[in-house]
Amino acid sequence: MIRSCNHSSFPKRADHPLNEPLNEAREAFTAGNLDAEAWATAVDEATTLAVAEQARAFIEIVTDGQLGWSGAHQVAADWLDGVETGETIDGLQPGTQEQQLVIRGAIQRNGSIAKRTYEVAKRVALTQVVKVALPGPVALARRADDQHYGDLDALCDAFAEVLEAEVKELAAAGAVAFQLDEPLLCQHPEDVDRVIRTAGRIFAAAGEGAMTTLSTYFGDLSAIVDRWADLPGTHLGLEALEGSANLELLSRLPEGRGVYLGAFDVSKPEEEDADDIIKRIEPYREALTSRDVIVGPNAGTEHLDRDVAFDKVLHARYVAEQLARDWEWAD
Repeated sequence: MIRSCNHSSFPKRADHPLNEPLNEAREAFTAGNLDAEAWATAVDEATTLAVAEQARAFIEIVTDGQLGWSGAHQVAADWLDGVETGETIDGLQPGTQEQQLVIRGAIQRNGSIAKRTYEVAKRVALTQVVKVALPGPVALARRADDQHYGDLDALCDAFAEVLEAEVKELAAAGAVAFQLDEPLLCQHPEDVDRVIRTAGRIFAAAGEGAMTTLSTYFGDLSAIVDRWADLPGTHLGLEALEGSANLELLSRLPEGRGVYLGAFDVSKPEEEDADDIIKRIEPYREALTSRDVIVGPNAGTEHLDRDVAFDKVLHARYVAEQLARDWEWAD
């Protein structure tokens, strides 16, 4: 089976008219001129539009778009006690920036980061699966300035504990699809055991039958291909851009493991054609047709023009439709 999907975030750049109300609300909230509930309502409205736009592309799996997040990692400072934001650092995606997390004390949840927007997305999506994408604990720990725990494993476990509680709460609310983003595993293969331990704990909270995707991007996992079978999750998210070493290694996926192919490049601010993607993955047909395949952008589309992001998920749907028709898939 093959399906199409949005990876995680959706654009909120100020240069698109659909983003203006959210950006105006964010400025007012930051300045203290808008209360928390009014800000949450603005996020609800933006989420509704983002999910409707994904649904208009007829992809099978949508996300809430993470439109209220201050950033893929710095959002943790909004959601957790003991975490603050510090200096501006380079983002994971080249040409982007974010504020570094600073760990001042014991990490504790002060609410849910995704439950409200998941419920909004679920009401809008109707027939589509709503996937909840969350930052992985090891990526959060690796990017943070730890002034409390003094040990990388302890910090990873602290983030894993709050993410486990988040996923458990979301599962109780009806969520059945989860994604943990661990892009730094591509640069730090020595973290493989940390990722296995923490992601396994979090995915267990999703409950039996949930779709759980361990997502990696901005690099390949060739250095730990012998450990792919140990990585937790029903699906392994792999970058599948032109020249990626992951493509040559698809035959090494464990039997029965689903795969998310990040085949559309979010660092390219232009449209990409479905036919080009199909030509890229055609040589790996045999490795793919025996498993559950999901295709979409390689990472979140937050920094793209909104129309370009829509086009990328639309063409992901074209890829899935054509390959579902042209390839012979196992039952």
